[in-house]
Amino acid sequence: MLLALYSVCLIVGILVGLAGVGGILIPPALILLSGLDAHTAMGTALTSLLALGVVGTWTYRRMGCIPWRRAVPYFLGGLAAWPGALLNAHIPAGPLVVLLACLILFASFCALRPPRQGGGRGRQSFFWMSPWGIFSIGMVTGILAGLTGAGGPVLSIPWLITVGIQPMTAVGMSMPYQIVTSVAGTLGNMQGGHVDFSLLPALCGLEIAGFAGGVILARRIATAMLGRIIGLLCFALGLFLLIRQLW
Repeated sequence: MLLALYSVCLIVGILVGLAGVGGILIPPALILLSGLDAHTAMGTALTSLLALGVVGTWTYRRMGCIPWRRAVPYFLGGLAAWPGALLNAHIPAGPLVVLLACLILFASFCALRPPRQGGGRGRQSFFWMSPWGIFSIGMVTGILAGLTGAGGPVLSIPWLITVGIQPMTAVGMSMPYQIVTSVAGTLGNMQGGHVDFSLLPALCGLEIAGFAGGVILARRIATAMLGRIIGLLCFALGLFLLIRQLW
């Protein structure tokens, strides 16, 4: 089982290196393959994504894809992962797994039907592009990250693109945002004892190794094909988790 878990971590790193998303697969992998209870699996998953956030931030900063000043409200909103993690400890595992499955299915939809940039209109679009709008995106996805351990980028990137942020900029902003949600969520999960630190060195090491490989492969794989692969993978996993939990 651990070999399968480590393989998933390597694949997740590759997906993040290729497309900026993939961390949402870590919580279900830990739930299904590690033997940890759902709360600890989610907390450990969120903590493990810190390493990917650091490496991803370094990579995208070098590419000039992170507008730091504009992204500050987004990062501040990500601090909501802390109360999200505290709330996680008081919700039964069943509803949390169902929520996680629904988020994974949402991720599959976004991968199979990528959002169009600038979908908003008029005052609505003006709000979402304002500091308060960007903060709201960070806060909502931060709470969900703390609740499920899924991390923030897979939820916030489609939202940012829809309101008008360039796709590459949205991915770049999501990397330091991942650091914020991981640190804030970890602090909340540690209060409930829901982080297994013994697994973290292997998880983080494999995710980083996969990320390096993904960056190299990014030049050789068509974006459309990659989106279909990620979408189908997330759809199958989300549906399996949902059926397994409801049955």
